Amino acid sequence: MTDARANHLFCFMRLIEHLAARRIYYRRPLPTLPDILLIDIPPAFAGEGLALGRYYPVMLETIAEAHEFEAFLCEDRAALVAPALLDRRPSALRCEDIIFARYSPPTPDWPWLQLGCWPRQYAEMAEQPGDVFARGIYTIDVFADADGVLAAALELLATLGHQDIRLVCPPSGMPGHS
Repeated sequence: MTDARANHLFCFMRLIEHLAARRIYYRRPLPTLPDILLIDIPPAFAGEGLALGRYYPVMLETIAEAHEFEAFLCEDRAALVAPALLDRRPSALRCEDIIFARYSPPTPDWPWLQLGCWPRQYAEMAEQPGDVFARGIYTIDVFADADGVLAAALELLATLGHQDIRLVCPPSGMPGHS
């Protein structure tokens, strides 16, 4: 069999056409925070390990990372893989305080997001930081509605105390504000 015929018989898949066919960008509410690409994983691959059972968030700190991730999604592959390219890459963000930021959905029918940025000393307290903190410092929670985000933020404030936390609420008219 010729190489051309063997390659023709071998089926290639691209994540952008299968696993990540439905996705949307959430713009950063402040220049120092990441954009978030939220992938709506198809039901055949969705499950308990995903936010709301179906969403996979990706923190993108730079435009170069966004391009790199899109190229990763477009690569031809013999099999589907998890879109975990950046999950364990160390963040360039350095913060002294705990920061929580709300990301409102860019279009209807997408969820609300709450990003947590944690100082490294907090992240290092976790038993397995790589499993809890994306890129070493981020946590992300996904909510079906704005009430869920607000309730979670109030609970965090009550748990951590106002002196340890900075809550980011962009001014009216900015992305991420409703």
